[in-house]
Amino acid sequence: MPRVRPGSSGTVSSHANQLLNKLKDHVGSGTLQPERAHQLFDKLLRQAVPISACALNGLFAALARALPSAACTDGPALAIALFNRMAREGRWVIAPNMYTYTILIDCSCRSRRPDLGPAFFGRLLKTGITADVCTFSSLFKCLCDMKRIDEAVGVLLHRMPGDMPDVISYSTILKGFCNEGRSQLALDLLQMMVKKGAGHSPDVVSYNMVINGFFKEVK
Repeated sequence: MPRVRPGSSGTVSSHANQLLNKLKDHVGSGTLQPERAHQLFDKLLRQAVPISACALNGLFAALARALPSAACTDGPALAIALFNRMAREGRWVIAPNMYTYTILIDCSCRSRRPDLGPAFFGRLLKTGITADVCTFSSLFKCLCDMKRIDEAVGVLLHRMPGDMPDVISYSTILKGFCNEGRSQLALDLLQMMVKKGAGHSPDVVSYNMVINGFFKEVK
């Protein structure tokens, strides 16, 4: 990470924020072209003072939610490309945090590149940053999209702290089982949720998901 030059923090940080705001404005208006995004991002990488991860996460989150437009057809893929550009050049104007990686894992699903999700998750683990339930849930979506649902179950049962999984975590895997025509395994997981009790209990959506899965299998 570049050294902070004494006395330069206010000016450079302000300029960096202007660049980020310009990028987010383009995202919001649907006018951000990938080429322009990379040009502005290159200017951001040349800043001598690190900017906050929160500020950059705001840009990535906006790209993750961006609707396809004539200017940019895949905002989530652009977020991944910008992050990889920063990583490739080794110019860490920010220190990525848990939210950065969670957004990128989610972008992997949204951009139809679920194979990138586990890679970002592995990178997060190497930093020593602790993942939260949202990070794991996004990882489960990627693994289910890749037809690696058994691996997702292994992570759920053996790598997440026992009190961390919530109904969203479980439901993501329930949906994966049902999509693969493995509703009996979804039912087994549902019963496990019931036994765990508070904080893990299935909701109406969970039950409907499994019931619909069985109906599809008998048709």
